[in-house]
Amino acid sequence: MNVQGEYWRDLRTVLAVANAGSLSAAARELGISHPTVFRHVNQIEKKLEVKLFERNRDGYSLTPAGEAITGLVQTFDRDLVVLERQLLGEEIQPRGLVRITTTDTLLINFLSPILTDLQKCYPDIELEINCSNELVNLNRRDAEIAIRPSKASPDNMVGRKISNLNVGLYGTVKEHSHLVDDTGELKDFSLLKEQNWVGPDESLAHLPIYKWLQEHGFYPRVRTRHNSLLAVADAVRNGAGVAVLPCFIASEDTRLLALKSPLTEFDNELWLLTHPDLRNVGRIRACMDFLGKAISEKRPLLEGRA
Repeated sequence: MNVQGEYWRDLRTVLAVANAGSLSAAARELGISHPTVFRHVNQIEKKLEVKLFERNRDGYSLTPAGEAITGLVQTFDRDLVVLERQLLGEEIQPRGLVRITTTDTLLINFLSPILTDLQKCYPDIELEINCSNELVNLNRRDAEIAIRPSKASPDNMVGRKISNLNVGLYGTVKEHSHLVDDTGELKDFSLLKEQNWVGPDESLAHLPIYKWLQEHGFYPRVRTRHNSLLAVADAVRNGAGVAVLPCFIASEDTRLLALKSPLTEFDNELWLLTHPDLRNVGRIRACMDFLGKAISEKRPLLEGRA
């Protein structure tokens, strides 16, 4: 054993004697002999050039110097145990800021309660949510985690596909029940050309929904246009017409009626992504694991099977 090792061994022996009150009791606790405990105590007193114990008939009691030394050793010993547990992966509490980016539609209709549960699970993690329909650049560290609809993982990110992300055609129970038969199937696709539609405006012309409405000749029947799918969904709830909506928005809303779900033309995927340099950072890994599990449990809703 090197000098530093002997020094720490002797200090822990002093702590054991202080706690036990005698050499023999400390020896039993440490699993060493009585003479060995005696030798360790004498060695540390000689090194420190100070008397740590008063020897009396009732046992060993600490001197003022001994009280000061054992207080420091006790604190260091406790901190060392915590450090050892952390190095072994026990009792790790991730902490710090984690920035997450996602779409407004996913956040408000799906992710908010999951993110609340995440924060409750890891109270020392601070969440900063970037709600944007633009793909935030993880390379520039605008965010550490992205939860995004995508056909595949971008080349410069790592993560995994969590679920398919499906859409359907919805109206309201009050206004559109006559369009479906007793099994809940749309009676005739041509009936939709007689309905008022709610859809995206030209600012969302890049969306597949916009193009689909054009290709099927429904866009001239779009009487209400919005620059947000959240607003489209709200308009449908209030009887403004029928619309193509993500299943996770509509399938659990008792006011809405599925006219056709899912629409396979819009098949998409939901990805959980981060930058390669961040995947092994403790707080990022903890959030990724939690979000992956929580979102996966909601796959039936995301895929229109709820």
